[in-house]
Amino acid sequence: MCGIAGIWNQNGEPLDQVALKKFTDALAHRGPDGNGFHIDHESNLGLGHRRLAIIDTSEGGRQPMSFANGRYWITYNGEIYNFLEIKSELAGYGYQFQTDSDTEVVLTAYHHWGEDCQLRFNGMWAFAIWDRDERKLFLSRDRFGVKPLIYYFDNKRFAFASEMKAFLTLDWFHLEFDPSMVSAALTNGGLIEGNENCLLQGLKHLLGGHCLTLKPGERPKTRRWWRTLDHLEKVPERYEDQAARFRELFLDACRIRMRSDVPIGTALSGGLDSSSVICGMRHLRSTNAESDRLANDWQKAFIVTYPGSDVDERKYADVVIKHTGVTPVYCVGNADMYMEYFDDILFHLEEIADVPLGPWLAYKTQRENGIVVTLDGHGADEMLAGYSWYVTAAIKDAIKSVSPIQANELLMTLKGLGVFSGGHILKILTDYSTKQFNRTGHPWLLQKPVNFAPSNYIEDLPLTQNKSALDKSLYIDFHFTQLPTILRNFDRIAMAHGVEIRAPFMDWRLVSYLFSLPANTKIGSGFTKRILRDALKDILPETIRTRTRKLGFPTLAEAWTSPRTLEFIRDVTSSREFQQSTIWNGRKVERAVEAAMRNQDTEQIHRVLIFVQAMSLMKSFREKQHSSLSLENLKLGN
Repeated sequence: MCGIAGIWNQNGEPLDQVALKKFTDALAHRGPDGNGFHIDHESNLGLGHRRLAIIDTSEGGRQPMSFANGRYWITYNGEIYNFLEIKSELAGYGYQFQTDSDTEVVLTAYHHWGEDCQLRFNGMWAFAIWDRDERKLFLSRDRFGVKPLIYYFDNKRFAFASEMKAFLTLDWFHLEFDPSMVSAALTNGGLIEGNENCLLQGLKHLLGGHCLTLKPGERPKTRRWWRTLDHLEKVPERYEDQAARFRELFLDACRIRMRSDVPIGTALSGGLDSSSVICGMRHLRSTNAESDRLANDWQKAFIVTYPGSDVDERKYADVVIKHTGVTPVYCVGNADMYMEYFDDILFHLEEIADVPLGPWLAYKTQRENGIVVTLDGHGADEMLAGYSWYVTAAIKDAIKSVSPIQANELLMTLKGLGVFSGGHILKILTDYSTKQFNRTGHPWLLQKPVNFAPSNYIEDLPLTQNKSALDKSLYIDFHFTQLPTILRNFDRIAMAHGVEIRAPFMDWRLVSYLFSLPANTKIGSGFTKRILRDALKDILPETIRTRTRKLGFPTLAEAWTSPRTLEFIRDVTSSREFQQSTIWNGRKVERAVEAAMRNQDTEQIHRVLIFVQAMSLMKSFREKQHSSLSLENLKLGN
C-alpha cells in the first residue's frame, strides 16, 4: 500500500526531477517508509513511489521496480492477495523471482499475459507500468475502484497520482474547482467518485475496472476491462447450499487478506459486518495450522466509543471481544473532536462530504499502536441489502408482485432496523424514490450540478432495467454511487495515517457470487443480510448474528450544535469569500444558518455544514498550493 505518481512530458521538455520529487512526496502520508524514483531521460518520463512496506519489507521490495533487464518499470499501490498462487503458476512457466514481493509478481504477470493479467489478480490496486521498448505507459485500477488513481492530460504532458492534493505542488497546474462538480457534490455527494471528472478542473478519475494506455503523440485511451454483469455464475438451487458456498468464499477472502509480513488488526464497530470479519479471522487461525504467509500478530481490535451517547456501540463490540479473545483498543470520541480535527480530516479527505471522525480516530490509533494493516467490513451493505432503502425497494417489488404477506414481513424488517414507525412509512418511501439522483436542484445553489453520466453507468443501465427494484438499487449503489464514495472516504482517512484497509467482502469472487443470488437470500425471515447471518451461524456470537438495528456510520449530532461549531459556521458563512461565491447564494445560506440557530434545527445546521466544508476545502487547497509554490520560489531566490 503506497502512494504513486508520474509525469510524462510529451512536448520534448526535459523532466523536472525536483518537481517529480515534490509531486511524489506530497503523498508521504500514504507511504511513510521511504520514496523511490525512476527517470527515463530519453522519453522525458518519470515515475515516483512512496512506500508503505507490508509484503517483503526488505530493500528488494522497493519501487519503482524493474523487470526484463529494465524494459518494464512499475509504480504500484495495493495488494494482490493471491500473489503466491500466481507466483507458483508463473514459476511453472520457467520464471525465476528475486524477491518475496507481490510487486514482482505483478510485473512478471504483465510480461507473460499482457493486459489480461488484470483478470487473474484478486486484490486492490492502482499501478502504472512503463514499457521502455514500446514507449507505452499502461495504467490499471482494480475492479471496484478500491485504490485511487487520478490523472491529467493537456496534449503537452500526462501526469497521474493517488490523490488530487499532489497536483497542487506542480507549478504548471492551474488550481480551479469545477463549479458544476462542486454543485453536484453539494446536491448529492454520492455522484462524484463514480464520475470521470473530479472536483478540480483538468483532473480525471480512472474509473474502477478500467485501464489506460498512452503512447507518444496520442491521447490516453481508456478501456473497461471488468464488468460484474459479465461474471455472474450459476448458483446452487438449495438455500442451504447457497449459504455453504457463501461461507467458503467469505472465509477464503479473509484468509488471503491475512497475508502480511507485518502485524494486522481490525476496526470493530460491533455491527454485523466488522464482527463477521474478525470472527472469520479468529476461526481461520484456530483451524489453519499452516502459515501461508498469514500474519501471526492479528489479535487487536480498535473500537471507537462515544460514552453516554445513543450511537455508542461498545457493548456490542465487547460481545465480539469476549467471543474472539482478541485485545481491544478503545478510541474515545466526543463532540469537541469534530472541530479539533476538522481541518486535517477535510484536507486529507479532499472531497465535499461529512467529516468522518470515528474512522479518523480508529486509524490514527491503529498507527499509534504499530498496526498498518486493517481488515474491515466495507462492501457488505451494498451487496447484502443492509440499509433501509433496500428493504423499501423490496417492499416495492412485493407490491408489484401482489404479495401482501411478504410486504408485511418487510415492514417488520424495517421496524427491526430501527428506522421505521407507523408515521414514517411515507417518508421512507419518498426517501427511496429520491435517494439515487436528486434532480430537483437545490434552493441555495446558483450553479447547475453536472449530470451523472459516466460511460460505464450509461452502458450498464439498460442491462439493469428488467431487474427487480432491489437488485437494481444494489447494483447501482455498489458500482456507481454509494460504495465508491465510502471506499474513497475510508481510503483517504486511513492512508492519512499510513494504514492499509483490506475488505474481505470486496473479493471479486464473493461479489460475482452475491450478485448472482436471488433477492430472498439477502432480505428474508425478518432480516437483512440473511445469507451472511446463516452462513456464519457457528462463527458469530448469537446476539450479534441476530441483531437487527442498523446505525450505519455513527456521528454525534451534538457536534453540529456545540458553541464552537456554531461560531465556526457563522464565521465562514458570513465571510466575504463565502458571500461572493458564484456557486451558491451566500445570503440565502447565511439566512438559513441564523434561522436554524434560532430554532435549534439540527438537521438544517447539518445541511449548511456541507457548504461550510466546501468553502473550507477550497480555501485549504489554495493555501496549500500558494505555500508550496512560494517555498519553491524562495529556494530558487525569486
